Amino acid sequence: MSLTDWIILFTELIGTVAFAVSGSLTAIERRLDFFGILVLAIFTAVGGGLIRDLILGNTPPVMFRNPLYVLVALASSVLLILFSPFFLRTHYSKKMNLVMHGINIFDAVGLGVFTLTGMNTAFSMGYDSVFLAVFVGVTTGVGGGVMRDLLAGRTPQLLRRDIYAVAAIAGALSFYLFRLFLPPAGAMLAAAVLIVLIRLTALYRRWNLPVLSPDGKTRGKR
Repeated sequence: MSLTDWIILFTELIGTVAFAVSGSLTAIERRLDFFGILVLAIFTAVGGGLIRDLILGNTPPVMFRNPLYVLVALASSVLLILFSPFFLRTHYSKKMNLVMHGINIFDAVGLGVFTLTGMNTAFSMGYDSVFLAVFVGVTTGVGGGVMRDLLAGRTPQLLRRDIYAVAAIAGALSFYLFRLFLPPAGAMLAAAVLIVLIRLTALYRRWNLPVLSPDGKTRGKR
């Protein structure tokens, strides 16, 4: 494997851990049992890659040919379960606030990482369509989160007014610009960081897309 391949693998593993933790924390917030925590962790971590491979015709999907990602997600979730009594042993309201902050941070990291690795997969398979690469990248980034939210009985963040998919689209498009003056690995890292910054800044500054309410009025804030 080349240095770039190792960097991509390391980045994907970081994203896998981030999304697995995000899925686990969501399961804890929804009060699922231990098996439910493991299921949500795995689907959140590999769901986007599963959809990506099906779109690109890369079958069987990587998660079945290389169980490393599923095992990493499983291990991350098990560790979170084992250590959760130590960092969640606080007052209930504070505990849930901590969990929600954790979900947001790890979800943003996973979104950034998998959006760019999804685009890289499309490029490595010989596809040069901008639309296809951006679509596959964004789908890879948001796919796991959509599966997580559906399994948890929540409206997916993709469909809410939060700056979520928009952050992934901005990062995916910026990747083309960064590739003009940065090596591939550097361009991926810069675009992934941009996605994370946009997502977290939007969350904590409460930036939202406009929402059309049933009375016909447009609202942009919570």
